[in-house]
Amino acid sequence: MPDGIEMKISVKGVRQVQQMLRRLAVSVARGSGTTALHARYAIIASQWIDRNFQQQGGLVGGWKPLSFNTIIGRRKGSSVILQDTGLLRASFTPQWDDKAAVVGSAEERSLWHEKGTRPYTIAPRRRIFLAFPLAGGRPLGKATFFPSAERTFAKGTPFMFTKGPIQHPGLPRRKMLPDQSHLMPALLKTTINYIREQEKRSGE
Repeated sequence: MPDGIEMKISVKGVRQVQQMLRRLAVSVARGSGTTALHARYAIIASQWIDRNFQQQGGLVGGWKPLSFNTIIGRRKGSSVILQDTGLLRASFTPQWDDKAAVVGSAEERSLWHEKGTRPYTIAPRRRIFLAFPLAGGRPLGKATFFPSAERTFAKGTPFMFTKGPIQHPGLPRRKMLPDQSHLMPALLKTTINYIREQEKRSGE
């Protein structure tokens, strides 16, 4: 996923689970493999990300609320963070094989939101003016705006125009991926259950 973000899941190097990992290695050597276990890891991480979206970053301390400007410019005027169309949330997919468990998004904008961005310039692509919605008497940005009584934005919201580029303050960081520490209790429990299943199957 070169344009987006991803995380790989592992329980290697954790002192408390060394014995468990030795048991897992024995289980793997007998032919049970790790693909099924990695599938469980990936699904756990995917479910965590979905809950984090549901709680608007609640699992990482909460995401910064959307600005007034952003809410007014949305298709439905929703203030639900990072979920205007639902495409970003749906872009996170789990993947696994016998070597690794991975979950992430190929969307380039996922990286912008996960890491945040520096301030950047917004300039018109094809015309002289930039158009922004106006609601409640509050225009967007700090540039000089020119109201238009003839054009309207989504659902009747009036347009305002500004000539030339304006400076965007940058996107705040809104963490979507879990850290290993967020998942470790569930990963350990899943690994223990997996080992027990394999040992029971082998008659131990």
